Amino acid sequence: MKKFRYNFIVLIETFSQFVFKLPRFTFFNKLKEIYLKLWGNKVGKDNVFYPGIFIMPPKNMKLGSNIDFAKDVLITTKGGIEIGDRVLIGYSSKILTSNHKIPSNRKRIFTSGHTNSKVIIESDVWIGSNVIILPGVSIGEGSVIAAGSVVTKDIESYSIYAGVPAKKIKDRN
Repeated sequence: MKKFRYNFIVLIETFSQFVFKLPRFTFFNKLKEIYLKLWGNKVGKDNVFYPGIFIMPPKNMKLGSNIDFAKDVLITTKGGIEIGDRVLIGYSSKILTSNHKIPSNRKRIFTSGHTNSKVIIESDVWIGSNVIILPGVSIGEGSVIAAGSVVTKDIESYSIYAGVPAKKIKDRN
C-alpha cells in the first residue's frame, strides 16, 4: 500500500509538472485553471501561469482573479492557501504552507512529521522575485514584499517590507 501511495504521488507530481510547463498562452492558462478546479480549488478568472511553476499538492487553494504566477514559483498547499485578486508573484518565489517539525529529545527529524498552517495573501499585493513566504503568514492588502525577502510574520496592509527576515521599510502612500 505504501508503494502504491508513493507511485500515485509521483504520478500527480509528474502530470502537474507537465500541465504547468505549458506556455502562458490564454488557452493554456484556462486549461491550468480547469486543472486546479478539478482538484476542488476555487479559482478566479484571467490568471497567468508562467511555465515552470510547481504547485503540490494541487489542492487546498482559493485563488482570486488576475493573479500573475511568474516562472519557477513554488507553492506547497498542504496547510491551505488563499490569494486575492490582482496579485503579482515574482520569479522563483516560494510560498510554503507546511514545514517539518523539530522533534524533542534529539529524536530523528526525518520521521518527526510536519506542521501545516494556512497562508493568506490579500488583494493588490506585489511579491518580488525570490521571496520566501513561510507557513501561517498573512499578507495585508496592497503590500509590497521586496525581492529576496523571507516573510516570517504577518505583513501590514499598504506597507513595504524587505530583508531577511522581512521588516517594514515604510507605509505605501
